[in-house]
Amino acid sequence: PLAPAQAQARDSQAPAERAATASPDPSLDEIIVTARRRPEPIQIVPVSVIALSAKQLEARSVTNLRSLQRFVPNVTLAPSQNVGEVSGNAFIRGIGQEDFGVGAEPGVGFYLDGVYLGRTFGTLMNITDVDRVEVLRGPQGTLFGKNSIGGAISVASVPPHSEAERRASVILANYDRMELRAVANQPLSGRLFARLSAARIRRDGYVRRLAPATSPALLEELNWRPVDLHPEGDEDNLTGRLQLRWLASDALTVDLSLDGSRKRGHQGASHIDQIAPNAGILPRLNDLIARGLLPGPPITEEFVADSLLESYATGRNWANQDFWGGSAKLSRSLSDATLSLLLAYRGLRNRSGADTDGLPFDITEIDLQINLRQLSAELQLTGSSGRLSYIGGLFLFHEKSKILPTTANMNNILFTCGCFYPPGGEPLFITDPRSLAGSSYAAYAQGSYGLTERLSVSLGLRYTHERKLIAGKAYQLDSDLQPTDILLASGSNRGSWTPVTYRAGIEYRFNPDLMTYGSLARGYKSGGFNSRTNFALPNLGFREFKPETALTYEVGLRSQWWQRRLRLNATVFQTDYRDIQLRQIVPGGASVIDNAAKARIRGLEVEVATAPTPGLTLTAAYGH
Repeated sequence: PLAPAQAQARDSQAPAERAATASPDPSLDEIIVTARRRPEPIQIVPVSVIALSAKQLEARSVTNLRSLQRFVPNVTLAPSQNVGEVSGNAFIRGIGQEDFGVGAEPGVGFYLDGVYLGRTFGTLMNITDVDRVEVLRGPQGTLFGKNSIGGAISVASVPPHSEAERRASVILANYDRMELRAVANQPLSGRLFARLSAARIRRDGYVRRLAPATSPALLEELNWRPVDLHPEGDEDNLTGRLQLRWLASDALTVDLSLDGSRKRGHQGASHIDQIAPNAGILPRLNDLIARGLLPGPPITEEFVADSLLESYATGRNWANQDFWGGSAKLSRSLSDATLSLLLAYRGLRNRSGADTDGLPFDITEIDLQINLRQLSAELQLTGSSGRLSYIGGLFLFHEKSKILPTTANMNNILFTCGCFYPPGGEPLFITDPRSLAGSSYAAYAQGSYGLTERLSVSLGLRYTHERKLIAGKAYQLDSDLQPTDILLASGSNRGSWTPVTYRAGIEYRFNPDLMTYGSLARGYKSGGFNSRTNFALPNLGFREFKPETALTYEVGLRSQWWQRRLRLNATVFQTDYRDIQLRQIVPGGASVIDNAAKARIRGLEVEVATAPTPGLTLTAAYGH
């Protein structure tokens, strides 16, 4: 492992300098990762990890984290259902979370320059001025901890350095796609460096919305008006980051960072594959249409668009997000150790609207605003003493979330179309704001001890205490959709959990280029509460679900051959997965998250890289 002073000197070099000093063999560059929260060559790390450098990301045209799944086996990244690109569904080795709701926890931990991102919102970030992206597969419950049960994805920005640098790039493509990126690095003095990066990314939509196949005169007579016929799937993003690095002394480094992103766009592709006109609510709707009480043509299979790039949805269609944050990191080099303190604050404001039924009628739609705030702090000591390498730390995390429905819960066209009400009744509209707060405190330590020059063992332990509180109310709205003083229902719930996670391993190095290891790792995903209100369930449906856990047995091989021009890494694993958090439908039609039974997952990963001639590198990866 690199000594603390060496790591600090390396990070202050320009990218070109670091590339030149990365490996004595230019044919196959050495890869430095922080999978164990310290800079180390990837070939000595007993973890299943893939790292892509800035050069490799550019060569593979990876401009968004979503594209990582094309190059990292056993990893899937996709937009969340109903809110699109503003939130990501990440799964590693089959473990993750598909629900974007703030009551659900991610199963893959995302880290931006060491700062944990507590929600799935904002995780499908555009890649701008990134030094490397590391994907760690399997439970990372000791050093990364919170909600890294499936693994962790860590994004590291290029730090400010001592050389002036200016560069810009542009990408043009069909659908009027345009990506502009610019970076400027400037030393302000011999010990103070600044770096500024910015990007603008836009693209037109690719799913065209169609008006119903009815004469315009009839639609006008029926007073039918679409909400939004704008094509689905477009994006317009702005991102920027300002960083400062101050070498306060030979032993103290201060890093400051401010970043922000602005997304404006519409929902991603949503296509109706089949319609059963005689099922569910559709017969009642067609009866209202036939009687002239509901505008529009009858609902038949004709509303299944012939093309995957067409839709008859006419309702809400937007996905807007503002995401910002700042961090301060102080690193102090001691004789044989480094003490660091990382403080960070992040905020997010999201507004999503989606026509989830895909029809020209307001049957089920989403119009939701979510505000998130999080504060985190981590104190960490990393060092070595003789044959012992160690790391320990304290972690604090606090978050607040607010769910603000911006319109009524228009979930049933029989109420919202104004054409059918219960006898003698008035239309009932509700709004149901909810809030969730949570705190997490953890202490962890992990060490690796060399029993001989070739054989070493490692052991890590993390203790976590978490608390959460959810509360919500449902109010009646008057005819102009403004809240009245009528409180229909309220609910709240609170809980706490104290998971203990660990890691144990043994590594044997046959020679400097051949190492094998075995490990046992336990990770967890936080418990929580269902955050969707439901009048059919007690306490507005704020039911608790327990944490889920994963215990993974892993055996790996790390090897280099042919004068380090061939690299072959392989990993096999088995995971015992318990108390799986799954979204399911309960009697009454409510969608809730609950703990299911258990599962066993077995698989393998193989990565190969070779440089047969100077300037040519071939890579291959396989996952099962």
